[in-house]
Amino acid sequence: MRPVPSAPLRNGLLRHRLVRWSVEFGTFGLLAVAYTVVRSLVTADPAQAIAHAEWLASLQGGVVRSLEEALNVWLLGSTVLAVAACYLYAVLHYVATPAVFLLSRRRGGALYWNGYWSLVVASGLAVLVYATFPVAPPRLTPSTGIVDVMREFADYGWWGAAASAPRGIGDATNQYAAVPSMHFGWALWTSIQLWLMGGRLRRTLAVIYPLLMTLVVIGTGNHFLLDVLAGAVCVVIGYGVVVLARRLATHSHAGHRDAWETGRHGRRGRRTRLDPG
Repeated sequence: MRPVPSAPLRNGLLRHRLVRWSVEFGTFGLLAVAYTVVRSLVTADPAQAIAHAEWLASLQGGVVRSLEEALNVWLLGSTVLAVAACYLYAVLHYVATPAVFLLSRRRGGALYWNGYWSLVVASGLAVLVYATFPVAPPRLTPSTGIVDVMREFADYGWWGAAASAPRGIGDATNQYAAVPSMHFGWALWTSIQLWLMGGRLRRTLAVIYPLLMTLVVIGTGNHFLLDVLAGAVCVVIGYGVVVLARRLATHSHAGHRDAWETGRHGRRGRRTRLDPG
């Protein structure tokens, strides 16, 4: 029979779980509130956001016309593909990210906690950029010539002229938060977690999903290629911060352990030298 833990031990485990759950869900809750406030309540200057978008377009040079505008025109030419892209943009990241998050949590260990804190750091960076550097999406940047695919095919879904926001509440969302593209950032995070879980199907999805999301966000006119790269940078920084923090914690723990062992053996040695026997 499995031994029954004592009451003090059970209380200690319960307190530990409560603290862990409070940190885990509290951090996500605060991040969700900050994300919602910035994306919904923070107003940006459209002229400044468009100027920033034009600057990004100039950095990309011919990529805007040869890749982004070409993909946009190609998507507009097929109702089936355009509507599919609209639904993928509006729905997929709300399904895939939580699903992989919960799957990671079920597996637990370093896979989950590395993924958890990297997602927190990456999303926190995105919120900071949204609040301080407004950027219009290509579909709202007249000089690009890119058409708003979701607006063109709004009759097929619930969205209107504000990307995936439902009709009538477009004014409640900040459309000038195109950098970084966290549609892609969260897709990359999802693919990394799936890849680390292993398995042929999961690793196949890990390759396909971010590539598909790249085509969707660019083709629908919601992001420049640089927006996508910025989302990737946020996620890479997130994992980098977590890995570095874990290594520092490991070295610190090892240092404390070595110091304790040295002190313990030193005390034993002193006792031995003073021992008259």
